[in-house]
Amino acid sequence: MRVAVVGGGAWGSALAHLLSERHEVLVYDRSREKVELINSGLYPADPSLRLSPKVRATARLEELFDFGEVFLVAVAAQAVREVLARFPADFSAPLINTSKGIEVETLKTLSEVVAEVLPRADYFVLSGPSFAREVVLGKPTAVVLSGKNSSLGRRLQEEFNFPRFRVYWNDDTKGVELGGALKNVVAIAVGICDGLELGLNARSALITRGLKEMAFVGELFGARRETFYGLSGLGDLVLTATGDLSRNRRFGLAVGRGVPVEKALREVGTVEGYYTVKALRRFAEEKGVELPITETVYRVLYEGLKPTEAVEVLTNREPKEE
Repeated sequence: MRVAVVGGGAWGSALAHLLSERHEVLVYDRSREKVELINSGLYPADPSLRLSPKVRATARLEELFDFGEVFLVAVAAQAVREVLARFPADFSAPLINTSKGIEVETLKTLSEVVAEVLPRADYFVLSGPSFAREVVLGKPTAVVLSGKNSSLGRRLQEEFNFPRFRVYWNDDTKGVELGGALKNVVAIAVGICDGLELGLNARSALITRGLKEMAFVGELFGARRETFYGLSGLGDLVLTATGDLSRNRRFGLAVGRGVPVEKALREVGTVEGYYTVKALRRFAEEKGVELPITETVYRVLYEGLKPTEAVEVLTNREPKEE
């Protein structure tokens, strides 16, 4: 199988490295520096790590279309529409999205974005608890694949499944993609909590209540609640909220320790949860629903609420049933 990877960043190049064990792989990235690193056998996110020599890269998108049978999209969530707009209008190949987020301007999930831009594409989403660096290092990882085309999806599951990269199937596509998006907001909250040194009890409570908020939002979007208790929800949340390879967690830690938001963003890089919380806040307002963790994180990041004051906001809420 010829796998075309759109995006030569940490995750795109990690998946290319993994899949090259069994498939032909070509990576596209507009950054010639990344392309040169990949073609030199170096992992762009950390050139001290080696990539498989089977992985090739190009800065020409047309070359990718000539090559690919299956397309993996691994770019920042807010860039997905812009990147896919450069695809042929009649594109109909399998397209596997690995980006995690909600489009801020439209409040659409990425499956909805793809349906608008490339209506003939066979859409799938790959998500779950997976740090790119650990995939490159061959550490055991388990993820979830989902899509509407079950027969093709099961074939892709087999093709992408490796002894140290377990791929599970779940037919709740909306739930799988939302789990990956919503957990980033909670991960920022947990990072702020840990940055304030509030302790393990507080961290555990925040993760638990955050998961419930994620499932609640998921149901409003039409997803199944139980999906959020699997790999793409709880699994990804625990990893992103507690693992220091997580940019969302590191960003939250910096903010909790008093680093200004803009400076923390510059230091950490792309933080998907920073954009997702903005979309979620608008979604909550339009639906007229209460999302306490989302609202509090939004106020810290966009309205200047001090992290110490945010703790007071959450801990002084009216007691409720679990």
